[in-house]
Amino acid sequence: MTSQEARVSSVLVLRQLGASLVTFAETVSVALEEAGADVQRTRRWLAEDRYRYWRTQVQVRAERFTQAQLALKQREVFDRTLSGTPSSCVDERKALKMAQGQLQEAEHKLSRVKAWSQQIERELSDYRGAVQRLVSALEVDIPNARARLDKMIDSLEAYLALAPPEMPRSASEESVVDIVRPGEVQVQPPADNQSPAPQDPQEGDEVLRKTKPSPNENTAL
Repeated sequence: MTSQEARVSSVLVLRQLGASLVTFAETVSVALEEAGADVQRTRRWLAEDRYRYWRTQVQVRAERFTQAQLALKQREVFDRTLSGTPSSCVDERKALKMAQGQLQEAEHKLSRVKAWSQQIERELSDYRGAVQRLVSALEVDIPNARARLDKMIDSLEAYLALAPPEMPRSASEESVVDIVRPGEVQVQPPADNQSPAPQDPQEGDEVLRKTKPSPNENTAL
């Protein structure tokens, strides 16, 4: 792989990183919105729905308890007046006890709703403080990182557009490659216009003796 191909791959990796940042930001934003919506629904359910309901129930059941007390007193007075002796008033006493239990239940539930409302306010405050850094990263850090990635991509693409392509090697340059092993001397053949290398002196004397005329040949001359 050439250096130019490596740079192209780097551009692709930067683009993939930018896309991953976008996906991460969108996923976390949706999760934070859903969590915040759940908290707000619970908060409204406690502060509005449950609080109003049990406050009304306290009022209604307190009135029933008062009516049960009045009914018991009326029955006691009636029986004493009629028979001269107090009556057991079993039914009225059962009704009073039931009304009292229902009133206590409503008062307890209203008290718990108030406590839960205060607790969820504290939890909501802690939650907002805990996710503030993450929200800041989604709103500031990730957009800044994407902007830097975009600048890096633009710079790399501009560099690739201006960089000259690698010059291809000719066929003759590819075919003519002399390989010389270490310790060897490459010997080039002599050119046509160069004289041959000098011979050994003994070989030269032998050639002169063969070419020298004999005494008879000298006499004939």
